[in-house]
Amino acid sequence: MSVKPAEGTRSRDPEARKRKLIDAAIVSIGEIGYNDVTVDTISETAGISRGLIGHYFKGKDQLLLEAVKTVAAEIGASTRKAVSAAGEDAVARLYATARASFGKPAFTEAHACVWAALAGNAGWSPELTQLYHELWTGYREALARLFERAAQTRGIELDARLAALTFTHLIEGLWVGWVADSTEISRQRAESACLTYLDAIFKQP
Repeated sequence: MSVKPAEGTRSRDPEARKRKLIDAAIVSIGEIGYNDVTVDTISETAGISRGLIGHYFKGKDQLLLEAVKTVAAEIGASTRKAVSAAGEDAVARLYATARASFGKPAFTEAHACVWAALAGNAGWSPELTQLYHELWTGYREALARLFERAAQTRGIELDARLAALTFTHLIEGLWVGWVADSTEISRQRAESACLTYLDAIFKQP
């Protein structure tokens, strides 16, 4: 993977340069892992002097945190777009969430690697722990509301919060599994697993 400046921006544009560093951090995490990323690897990937990183970030840790936040925002935006396009039916929105979670632009090698790094390192970093909690709390609550609405429209009894918890961590587990073994856990099989979970709830005989 390689990082290029955004279209229509100059290399001396501060915001473009900052985004280039974030993109380089995302690439570096995907290539060598969160714990092994250094200022040197980021600056080399970005093609920017390592000394300039300090002009935009307090240090490597802040830059890596921004990279994780950026990936989370990109995943969230693409998923919300897919869900919105599914219409008002809550069940259709849940199926759209499953498909969007394993389709582009949400599901990419870089995004999956960064998310796996977040999940794997959150327990040892207060900043990542807080970010992980914030991201999942809001997401699970939104999905719980969807599951509740979907159950009501289908006339079935369901623990919506438990269903949302299971669904979200099924998705996350398959993302992490894909990073570890993409031969066994393909994107298509991962999506199918999530759709099968929804089928078990909403396509009852």
